[in-house]
Amino acid sequence: MLEKTKNTASESTAPEQAGPTRALAEFLAGLTFADLPAGVVDAAKMFILDLLGCALGAMKTEEVRIASEVVCALGGTGECSVIGQSWRSSAPNAAYFNSVASHVIELDDTHRDSITHVGSAVIPAALAVAEREKASGATFITAVVAGYEACLRVANAVQPSLWQRGFLSMGACGIFGSAAATGHMLRMNADTLSDALGLAGMQAAGLNSSIYGEGDMGKRLVPANAASNGIVSALLAAKGFTGSRRVIEQRKGFAEAFADDYDLSRITADFGKVWEITRTSLKPYSCCRYNHAPIDGLLDIIQKESIAAADIAGVVVRTYDVAVNNRPHRVEPLTLFDAKMSIPFSLAVAAHKRAVGEHDFTEDLIGDPVLQDFAARVRVEADAQMSEAFPREWPADVLVTLRDGRAFERSIAYPKGEPEAPMSDAEVEAKFRDLASVAITDAAASAVIEAVRRIDTGNGVAPILRAINGGLRN
Repeated sequence: MLEKTKNTASESTAPEQAGPTRALAEFLAGLTFADLPAGVVDAAKMFILDLLGCALGAMKTEEVRIASEVVCALGGTGECSVIGQSWRSSAPNAAYFNSVASHVIELDDTHRDSITHVGSAVIPAALAVAEREKASGATFITAVVAGYEACLRVANAVQPSLWQRGFLSMGACGIFGSAAATGHMLRMNADTLSDALGLAGMQAAGLNSSIYGEGDMGKRLVPANAASNGIVSALLAAKGFTGSRRVIEQRKGFAEAFADDYDLSRITADFGKVWEITRTSLKPYSCCRYNHAPIDGLLDIIQKESIAAADIAGVVVRTYDVAVNNRPHRVEPLTLFDAKMSIPFSLAVAAHKRAVGEHDFTEDLIGDPVLQDFAARVRVEADAQMSEAFPREWPADVLVTLRDGRAFERSIAYPKGEPEAPMSDAEVEAKFRDLASVAITDAAASAVIEAVRRIDTGNGVAPILRAINGGLRN
């Protein structure tokens, strides 16, 4: 555990600039597209494309159907596009819906150190405001990067304590990312952006209770609240509504309220040298990120050794305690969400389908007695060394024992999609096409890929949204 940082804000006579909230605002307010290394720009494009795919892939889900009815009925100015829908709404409402959609199928990006789904809070906000403001593509890219920096640097400072307290950082910290992305698009100076971050911090939220329940839909709202309220925070600040410019570090501020242990130096460490967006991972499998290293290990064994699911007598997974103890790991899941949170059931899908994409991990599988029987033969154990390394590392060892007595073992240090084990551009595009096929035509998917690829040299986000809206399937 980190030693708790003593908060002396109420006693200090140091100037405003000394605090991490102000320092973050100054860095982000001064950020320009020219400051971004080529690798950072490429990463932003990749995460934008991936997030759009996640949202499009969820268009047939019950969560999206309900959210569409509710958000559409709220009305709004019609200034922004809503992904996969024929109606338009205000920037906060559009971001809210798009964020819900992007997180439904559990395929959105993850930041390992901070235990954060970041894109689902930041990108829908940036997309909506970029359309509203008719921002250039370069400005949109820079805003996305600013949002990732704000969200993840704050999350780095308070994790894993924030998670241990029962909060999800995609909500509690994602709202800082949404506000920062919006503030950048509105060309805020450091003072106004400090106000926006202050207002965002006052609304930080996001309970982690859904994974302990019965598979309810509540988790989908966590990044949506962050995306929408971050926009509102920035819009208010732009009109002169003041916020606490020390909201993170002050007494009873964000860090003290959300974490028992925190390190505020992580917010400002290596500004402009380490870019958090390049330390973010993609998800190849449609389930909880904690399940990915075990899936990698099992798939490697069964594919290389030509093993059928029926040949497997048992599987032992050794991994970090958080992955073992923070959910029920039901072998007879109650819902599809419940199944996607379960390591044993995810491995059952992997063994029988030999893939765990969104089209492989389907609703009809959760009551399958064959998969339930396989899941019952999976044992998940905590490993002390791996637990100590979390969240810096998310590893797993997988031991597969066959009915004929043979055994095979794999150790996965970094699951597929981590910066140390990246998905290729071709794999990212293939994932997008597969997900997007639910809602748009193949030609439209190609047009979206091309529009994202060229966004920094083109006319903002309009070509992306035009390609999606013009290619919707009936």
